[in-house]
Formats: sequence, structure tokens, C-alpha cells
Amino acid sequence: MDRVNPSRRIAGPRPGSRRDGGGLHLPIALIADQALLLSALVPLDYVPFKTCTFLHLTGYPCPFCGYTRSFWALSRGNWAYAMYNCPLSVPVYGIVVFHFLWNAVALLLGLRMRTNPFPRLRPGIAPWVWVSVSVLVALNWAYRLAIGLT
Repeated sequence: MDRVNPSRRIAGPRPGSRRDGGGLHLPIALIADQALLLSALVPLDYVPFKTCTFLHLTGYPCPFCGYTRSFWALSRGNWAYAMYNCPLSVPVYGIVVFHFLWNAVALLLGLRMRTNPFPRLRPGIAPWVWVSVSVLVALNWAYRLAIGLT
């Protein structure tokens, strides 16, 4: 009888080579890493995009205004400003950190971990997730409009 190592059962089989595992995890780790590194290392004054085109054309902030400043605040430990400026940025930042760590561990250990860290979610739940995210973005936008943030 072949005994299975419990860590292999959780993480999945080892890839055939480092290249196989890197092809799965490296792109996600690099994207998450760039968002975290840029917000931690580059001063906000050096960000090339100062004004939102939607804000410039309409006078109102777009649904995604405020995330950049909030990521910069979170990377410097200013949680109060991030929550005031864009409340949805805090869980988004947490998700980015989680995905970076998940994929970085897979790369470092040479494992092919599941690309979906939540495999038990039913396939029919995906539309509800998109609806929920859309509602949260709309509520965050309504909050920013209500308190007059630009």
C-alpha cells in the first residue's frame, strides 16, 4: 500500500521541474509583488498618474479612485487614513498579500499548489461572487461620493 505524505495531499503533486511550478505561480506572485513593492518603496509624489480621467471629465471620482492612495497608506501603516479614504482597499490589500504569500511559498518549496486556494467552492457560486464584488465596489463608490472625496 502506497502511503501518501499529508503535505502532498494538501498542496498537490510536485511539478516535473521548477519550470512547471514557476509557470503556475510566478506570474501571480510577480503581479502581487509589484503592487506591494511599489506601494512600499515609491513615494506617492512620484506616481505618474495624478488625476483620474473620469474625475477630470465629470468632476466625480470613478469607482476605483482612492485605491492607490489607500495602498500607499496601508504599506506605511496608516490604517485609519486607508479606511477613511477607501474602505474596500483594506480587504483588497489583504487579498493581494495572501495571493503573494500563497504563490511565493509554492515557488520556494517547489510545489504545484492549487491555483485556487479555496477548492471547495461550488462552480455555480462564481456569479454570486462577481455580483457581491460589484455591489461592494458600488457601495464604496457611494461612500466616497457621499462624503465628498475626490
